[in-house]
Amino acid sequence: MGILELMLGESDPGESGVEGRSYKLPKETHDFVYPVAVRRSEIEAFRGLIAADADAPSPADDAEELEAAFDQVLGETDIDAAELAEQQQQPRVETKPIVDHWAEQVSEGIGVVYARGGTYPTLLSFVKRCKRRDEDADDSFELPESFADATALLARLEAATNEQYRAVVHTDLLPSDA
Repeated sequence: MGILELMLGESDPGESGVEGRSYKLPKETHDFVYPVAVRRSEIEAFRGLIAADADAPSPADDAEELEAAFDQVLGETDIDAAELAEQQQQPRVETKPIVDHWAEQVSEGIGVVYARGGTYPTLLSFVKRCKRRDEDADDSFELPESFADATALLARLEAATNEQYRAVVHTDLLPSDA
């Protein structure tokens, strides 16, 4: 038994007509990811967008105000305003741990982060929410000046997850909620 078998597990003949050896890694500790090159400034732009979204009160985030508006317009309804307000905040809540993990990995300049399959839709949902908030005249939210850097990262992430090969990495290198 060679060192690779000890480190990686059982080996089998190559799959799908590929010559060579194929190693089976435990699914509990390894996952398929997309390596994505990022600039520290892009990560910081996302962090600024998260902070701006959290700091600017949104009319849609206030459950009591939503409930009053529903009651006024629709009368007594079965709409749960608290649940609706929570759903409005969900894109930020899901995006934050991903971006925070990436910030720990890329300390300066440029680096590589690992994105799981659902990472792009999660970040896209958050960016769309921020754009809608910015366009809403009743919302005090404004896009930060660094928004273009955040969208540059989003575009690169989209390209990587649509066109690029996947890699296998140990799950301790990934954010737990990504």
